Amino acid sequence: MAMVEKLDLPFPLLSDAKGELSKLYDLWSAREGVAVPAILVIDRSGAVRYVYKGSDFADRSGDDPILETLDGMAGEEASSAEKDAPAEVSLSADEAEASTVRPERPPMSLEQLVPYYRGVYFTTVALKKRFAGMEPGGRQAFDEVDRYQGMTSGYMEAIRETRKQKSSR
Repeated sequence: MAMVEKLDLPFPLLSDAKGELSKLYDLWSAREGVAVPAILVIDRSGAVRYVYKGSDFADRSGDDPILETLDGMAGEEASSAEKDAPAEVSLSADEAEASTVRPERPPMSLEQLVPYYRGVYFTTVALKKRFAGMEPGGRQAFDEVDRYQGMTSGYMEAIRETRKQKSSR
C-alpha cells in the first residue's frame, strides 16, 4: 500500500510473500525456492488479465503490454460496487516481511539498490564490449544484453526519482 501511495497508482499492488499465488500459477522455481520474475494483472473479480513469466532474473516484461492491459480494464464498464470496493489486503507489510519464503535474505533498502544496479549496469557494459568482436551470430546475445541494460537503466532512473521524491517530503 505504501508503494501505491508513493507512486500515486490508481490500482493496488499485491505481494506474494509466501509464494502461494506463484505456485498456483506455475510461477514458482522449486530449485531457487522463490517465484520466477512475473507480473500478473488481476481484475477485481479475480480473473487474470495478463501474465508475464520471465525465464530468469534478467527476463522482465516491458511496461507497454502491462499499461495497455490496465488501460483496457479502465475503459471497460464496471459496476459502481466494483469501483467503490476497497482493495482486499490479506497480508500486511510486517506480516509479509516476517513470513517471506527466504527470511535469511532481507529486502534491499533503497540506498543499497543504487550501488547494486550501478554494478549490474557496468556488468552489461563489459559484456557488450566482449560481444562486439563476435561473429554475426552473436548479435542475438548482444541485443539481449542491450535490452537488459536498458531495463537496468530504467530501474536506476526510478530509484533516483524515488529518492528525490522522498527527500523533498
